[in-house]
Amino acid sequence: MIKTFSSRSGRLSETNKFYLYKKSKCIFSEKKLITCKQKVLDVGFGDSESFCKDVLENDDFFFFGAEPYKKGFSRAVEFFEKNNIENMILFNGDVRDLLEKVKFSFDFIRIHFPDPWPKKKHMKRRLVTKEFLIYLSNKLSNNGLIQIITDSQNYQDHLKEEIKLQNKLSLSIKLFPVTFTESSFYKKALIKENKIKEFVLEKSS
Repeated sequence: MIKTFSSRSGRLSETNKFYLYKKSKCIFSEKKLITCKQKVLDVGFGDSESFCKDVLENDDFFFFGAEPYKKGFSRAVEFFEKNNIENMILFNGDVRDLLEKVKFSFDFIRIHFPDPWPKKKHMKRRLVTKEFLIYLSNKLSNNGLIQIITDSQNYQDHLKEEIKLQNKLSLSIKLFPVTFTESSFYKKALIKENKIKEFVLEKSS
């Protein structure tokens, strides 16, 4: 498996370490049986601040958050423990490892500001490829939607090409129903005046 995220990691505080290793009920387990609500997979929620707000504001959905960085993951666990959250499951690691473990389909999958890996020698590390899109289609419910948001023009061009190279998913004009708070990445894009583009995909008919 090609690593799609960089090795950077923030310094962990004692609080971070406490929640990182806490045996919280929000930690993903293959033994957990989730039968209620529509399921949302959030791929790479970063520092967790906007993700946690989204969980609160979209309580009709059940969120699965996958994040490889320990600091953001620990903050999400802390949020869960302090706010009596009932619609959140967390996974600390590569989302592809999570997808290998789940036995159900997701109704909505969102990937916000994936690492663009702009250097040519690093392009093979990009998460969203033709192969990954095909794989996601097998984990998406029949009426489900995938939302990808990026402010990288290079990555936008890349996505257009990768979408064309597969036939399992098609661009959709449907409205993605899960609202989101502007993340730090979103705000940085606005400050830089970068064009932010949303791709919504559905299963091809």
